[in-house]
Amino acid sequence: MQSPARTSPSGPRFVRQLSRLAGAAADAPVQPLSQLLSQWLEWKQAVALARVLDTPVDAVPAEAGEAADAAAVLSATRDSLAQSIARDRAFAAPPEGPRPPFEWSYFQQRHMALQHLLESGTGRLRETLRARLAAHSPGLARLAAVDAVMEQALARPTRGLLGRATPVLEHRYQELLAASDQAPEAEAPAWLDSFRHDMRELLLAELDIRLQPAEGLLAALGTAPTGSHATNPS
Repeated sequence: MQSPARTSPSGPRFVRQLSRLAGAAADAPVQPLSQLLSQWLEWKQAVALARVLDTPVDAVPAEAGEAADAAAVLSATRDSLAQSIARDRAFAAPPEGPRPPFEWSYFQQRHMALQHLLESGTGRLRETLRARLAAHSPGLARLAAVDAVMEQALARPTRGLLGRATPVLEHRYQELLAASDQAPEAEAPAWLDSFRHDMRELLLAELDIRLQPAEGLLAALGTAPTGSHATNPS
């Protein structure tokens, strides 16, 4: 008797990669967005959001040069953070001479440090784009204010979702270690290349997730963001 075919997970690339590495479904939430927001927003944040939404709106498009400049800022941030991931010592060749063992605790520390880097880097980008919107027109200033409230309100659940990557990576590390007769000792075993690839790709997928709010702010200025670090959508 054949086992039933496993359903491919949907949702962002980050969620699909988590599912693949964990070996279990990690699909996107099935609840409507409005219902999720009602659970995540605290009452003070909900009041602040309501006040922002009561502000009258105007529709004044940004000039082409202004939008293009903002797009360049986003692109530079994306490239800088992607390069920081690629150049991190977690993915570098071992140094010459005595080498520390490549244990999970080492990669755990590097993964958490890179997650913090992504959070702070994309957070600064959002602040920059919000300042540009606020200086442009009252309508875009309202959008910037909404984004500021939403960033604060969703910070904790966002960290909860993205924090799932660390235990999933540990599962992947232990899985590869168990399948090999090479221990993570002085010389880097061959299976670490596969693990490093998975860790790097998951961080790049997280970067895409963290950049989405900034891309939305950029679109409000009249420029749709183009390109991504990734060439493979899987």
